[in-house]
Amino acid sequence: MNEQLKTVNGIVIKEIKTKESDKVITVFTKELGVVNIYVKGGMRLKNKFHSATNMFVLSEFVVFKSNKSELYNLNEATVKHIFHRLSDNIEYMSLAMYMSELLCEIDVPNDMNNEILRLYLNILHMLTAKKWSVLLCKSVFEMRLLSDTGFRPDMIGCARCRKYEAELFFFDISNARIICSKCMMGGENYITGYFVCEMPVVMALRYIAYADLDQMFTFNLESGYVKQLTRICEEYVLYHTKNEYKALNFFKTIVNY
Repeated sequence: MNEQLKTVNGIVIKEIKTKESDKVITVFTKELGVVNIYVKGGMRLKNKFHSATNMFVLSEFVVFKSNKSELYNLNEATVKHIFHRLSDNIEYMSLAMYMSELLCEIDVPNDMNNEILRLYLNILHMLTAKKWSVLLCKSVFEMRLLSDTGFRPDMIGCARCRKYEAELFFFDISNARIICSKCMMGGENYITGYFVCEMPVVMALRYIAYADLDQMFTFNLESGYVKQLTRICEEYVLYHTKNEYKALNFFKTIVNY
């Protein structure tokens, strides 16, 4: 006997063909986090659930579990939003794939599912609406995702003297903190594991890490500082999660930074 039907809202972040016309989709939902849903006949263009179960489509899903599988089975699906412009740009698509791979890797606390889903959807909006550059979207997603899942860096001030402003800081990847240039002159090796972080980048990182999500998308950063931010956020992800992502490797062949 099937379990009680559940209604979840989320975006498709992965799909795997299982049989000639069936597939399993991975959906990041606000109710349950990451779930895998079996879609019978989902590969067929004429399938009634085809549109709702495509990659990067936000849908409402009615699902159930059987006694024979840990997968959810799809009972109903309704499209809520399609990010049409993603497929028009290979940079957008490759970034969306990397973001999805990160979501599958990170252990998101249950009480943060809705917040992370909102983050993901907002980044896709900022990207496809061309309000932020591809690299800024990538960096904000990386740092905010880690910040909200237990890896928020201490950006308040220098970890040693607590200075709030300085011409130059260094971002300590392993210890998730910043150190001002004066304190770094104490003999510590800042070549390995420490990244130059100029004041505008420090301010951007503070905003990304601490601002309310509703307000976070109101800032911007001059292009000259975006690459510095990109390097810091990417290295931060690679250090605290895993050291390689296939989708990131592909993204880096498409976007030069």
